Amino acid sequence: MIHDNPFSLNYTPNHFCDRETEINQLQTNFFNGLNTVIHSPRRLGKSAVIKHLFHQFENEKLVETIYVDLYASQNMQDLIQMLAEKVLKKFHQKNFIAGLQQILKGLSPTVSFDRNGIPSFSLQINAQQYQTSLEQIFGYLEQKNKKVLVAFDEFQEVATYPDKAEAILRTHIQNLSNVKFIFSGSSGHILQEMFLGAKRPFYQGAEVIVLDKIDRECYKQFIINTFENKTKSITPEAADYLLDFSDVYTYYTQLICNQCFAQTETLLTEDMAQQMAANYLESRKFDYENISNLMTENQRKLTIALAKEGAVLKPNAMEFLSKHKLPGASSVSQALKVLLEKQILFQSPEGIKVYDVFFRRYLEQYF
Repeated sequence: MIHDNPFSLNYTPNHFCDRETEINQLQTNFFNGLNTVIHSPRRLGKSAVIKHLFHQFENEKLVETIYVDLYASQNMQDLIQMLAEKVLKKFHQKNFIAGLQQILKGLSPTVSFDRNGIPSFSLQINAQQYQTSLEQIFGYLEQKNKKVLVAFDEFQEVATYPDKAEAILRTHIQNLSNVKFIFSGSSGHILQEMFLGAKRPFYQGAEVIVLDKIDRECYKQFIINTFENKTKSITPEAADYLLDFSDVYTYYTQLICNQCFAQTETLLTEDMAQQMAANYLESRKFDYENISNLMTENQRKLTIALAKEGAVLKPNAMEFLSKHKLPGASSVSQALKVLLEKQILFQSPEGIKVYDVFFRRYLEQYF
C-alpha cells in the first residue's frame, strides 16, 4: 500500500510537533498588545511556528492574519509591494481593482492579468511616497473589525535596505493599536542589534523569543506516533538514531524521516535507519564535494575540523589548532570570518558549528 508521506518539509497543521510554549507566548503577547521578535538559526522551524499560530487564529475566526516573507526584498518599495499584495489577496480577492484603489489611493500601480484572468500589479514609488503608502495600508488594517496580526518573516533584510527603512516602519508601527506584528528572522545578531541596540529605531519595540530545538523526547514520540498512524512502525532505537543524525534540527529531522518513511515497508530498525542515512549522504556527495571545492585549503581544513568536533567554543585555541593540524590563529581567524559570512558556519550557544547538519555528517564520514 502506498502511504502519503507525513514527514513533509512544508508546514501541514495535521503533522506539527510541539512548540506549545512558543505559540502560547506569541498569543499572550498579541492579546496584551505587544509585538514579538522570534529568531533562531535557520532550519529550526520559525516559519512553521508562525503558520501554526495563524492556522489556530484563522480557525477561531477572531484574528485576521497576514504573512509576508521578506527574504527576496531589497528595498522599501519591495516591502510595500509585498505587503499590499498580501492585504489585497486577503481582503479583496473578488474585487481586486476596487481594493487596489482603496488601499493605494493616489498612487498609480500598473495592473495586468494572466491568461486565466487573475490580476496582479506592480508599483513604482519613490522615497517620498513610502510614508503615504504605509500610512494607507496600515490605516486600512487599523480600521478592520477584527484585530490584525502581521508577520514579517526574514525581517533582518530590512537592515540592508538603502532607505531609512527601520525609522520609517517604526514611525507607523508604534502608532497602531488594532494591528500587531511578529518580526521573524534567522540572523540573530542582526535582529538583536535592530531591537536591542539603544540607537536603533526599533529599540525595545518588541518582546523577544529565541527559538530552540524541539524537546528531544517529545520529537521522538512524535516520530513513533507518526509512523504508527500510517500503519508502519519504527523502533525507539531507530528514532533515537535519526534524531542524533539530524542533531534534532527540525528541517533535517523531517527530511531524513521523510526518506526513511518512504523506504520502509512495515518496520524501521536502527540498522535500517543507519543504512538509509548513509545512502542519503552518498546521494548528496556530488553537491557536498562542490561546496568543499569552492573553499580555500584553510577554509576546508577548518570546516572539516569543526564538523568532527561538532561545536567549538574557541577555534583559535592552540589545543584545537594542534589537534587538527591547522595553520596559525590569524589564518584560522581569517578563514572563520569568511565562512561565517557565507553561512557555512554559524555561532551557536554551544560554539561554532557547520550550518548544514548533513554537510557536517558528510565531512565526518568522508574525511
